[in-house]
Amino acid sequence: MIWSIAWRNVWRNKVRSIIMIVAIALGLIAGVFATAFMQGAVDARIESATHSELAHLQVHAPHFQDNNETGLYMSGVNELTQKIENIDKVEAASYRLIAEPFIMAAHGTGGGKMLGIVPEKEKLVTDIAEKLVDGTYLEKTSRMPPILIGEKLSKKLKLKVGSKLNVQMVDINGDLSSKGYRVSGIYKTVNTGFDEMTLFVNYDDLRNQLGLQNDVAHEIAMICESGEEVDVVKPEVQQIAGNNIVKTWKELSPEMSLLTESMDEYMYIFIMIILLGLCFGIINTMLMAVLERVKEIGMLMAVGMNKRKIFWMIMLESVMLTFSGGIVGVVFGSLITKFFETRPIDVSAFSEGLEKYGYATQIYTSLQNEMLVTITVLVIITGMISAVYPARKALKLNPAEATRTE
Repeated sequence: MIWSIAWRNVWRNKVRSIIMIVAIALGLIAGVFATAFMQGAVDARIESATHSELAHLQVHAPHFQDNNETGLYMSGVNELTQKIENIDKVEAASYRLIAEPFIMAAHGTGGGKMLGIVPEKEKLVTDIAEKLVDGTYLEKTSRMPPILIGEKLSKKLKLKVGSKLNVQMVDINGDLSSKGYRVSGIYKTVNTGFDEMTLFVNYDDLRNQLGLQNDVAHEIAMICESGEEVDVVKPEVQQIAGNNIVKTWKELSPEMSLLTESMDEYMYIFIMIILLGLCFGIINTMLMAVLERVKEIGMLMAVGMNKRKIFWMIMLESVMLTFSGGIVGVVFGSLITKFFETRPIDVSAFSEGLEKYGYATQIYTSLQNEMLVTITVLVIITGMISAVYPARKALKLNPAEATRTE
């Protein structure tokens, strides 16, 4: 009986109830969409970091990452890479040489990180080959060895396909080594910092310049079938790698790990701020409803309805009002989010700032079912909390005085 009375009371003032339901719905639509947008941006950043920059896991010689010393390399990398590729859930692995060169061009100089790769293997681990905006992926077209550079660096040094670069670095013996390269291609990722600092050359070309023997590498990068399997695969790789150091992409990039771990917290805080605002609106609406019905509540008390039932009646009214708006908001918010899961949101107007930190300018929303359930539960809790004060206000009414109220 209390349920039916509470539901009828919600619609006694239809205009006020509809306005409140619409306000709750709009707030939750904005909340659901905003959290899905933020999650989509983070997912895109992780995708870029793991498939263009870091891969899922990397293996290095002990202490190599302290200062990228040329002499700290791994031997027998062909066999080691094959063993890693045979691990279940590892899609591909690629070994690399790493150097920190000084670059000289006709229009300027620069530095960065040079990776000596085997193109056929690297294509299976990273997607740089798919990011070409001009030229080829380390195909030799002249007597000079090819080099692949980022678009940001090409603009900085005014380079184009076919331009000549002189690259200097310290070799294994501590001597200065200088070698000429010709730009074979230009790539562009969503991270302009990576594009400016990272160059790719063929493994043998960099090995010869560093004066290293064959079958050695500074790094082995691998990609798993899914990013969620990284922690499962790492112990197996470590067992094969022996004394070498195995790190996941989260360990290689602590700021990315912090971003993923704190993303849920940020979204919950955002939703709570919206619900807090709605809470005051619900309190105001329910308080008005109670004050308008002082005489009616007094009569209910006078005819024998106990205060507990009156308390729960007002609580139910608040929950029904909040839940109605919440369901509408969650449903429409989900539909809007689903629409943009297949149609990217263009934020290229902010491309300069976003790409500086590695974020894409085409963002697909990503909505998790757990988040929807959590939002629905929080909406119900908000409705119950919002009704406590108005309900207590009603309980303090004196039946005799309330029935005489006009």
